[in-house]
Amino acid sequence: MEKFKKFIPYFLIALLTVWFSYKFFVERKTPKEQNMALDWDQLDSTSGSNPLDTPASIKKEEQVPHMREHSNLTKEDEEQFAAFDRMEKAWLAKAESIIGVNHYARYLEMRENNDKEKMMAYKEYHDYLRQKFGDKFTYNISEDQSIREKEINQRYLKELLAIIGETKFQAYLKARDQINEENRRKNKEFIQIEF
Repeated sequence: MEKFKKFIPYFLIALLTVWFSYKFFVERKTPKEQNMALDWDQLDSTSGSNPLDTPASIKKEEQVPHMREHSNLTKEDEEQFAAFDRMEKAWLAKAESIIGVNHYARYLEMRENNDKEKMMAYKEYHDYLRQKFGDKFTYNISEDQSIREKEINQRYLKELLAIIGETKFQAYLKARDQINEENRRKNKEFIQIEF
């Protein structure tokens, strides 16, 4: 009996260790890495969208001005957003001078439609992944999504080329690339101008 009393603490420690190991290694549910190769044809057929439908064919929503509510932005964040706004205004002024006043309104419309279409593609991609993997999935923007965004950009760039002509289009591309390179060299945080 004396040996049994000495053995009890060791037995309990071993039992707790086995129980803890079982709970931690066997019952624990770890998120599995998902292979998220995307078949865009399958996505188009399941999303219910027509590939010919573009944001240009969608009615413009009424823009409701929203008041700035109390935010948790720091002064530094507000300055950063103001810097983004200044860069955007400088780019738009440069684009207007290259494209010309006659085509500038069409350019702004195309730019807005480009952004909307990329957001719609992102939403479709996100919905597709949610449908395929459930609500609790995580992913990084994949190569598939980047390719889709580049295709959208290329389509709008071709349309811009047709509207403004080769000479102005080459000046536009040169100015766009120059601004992106200047901002990259300054090590500034900036939103790359794609269109």
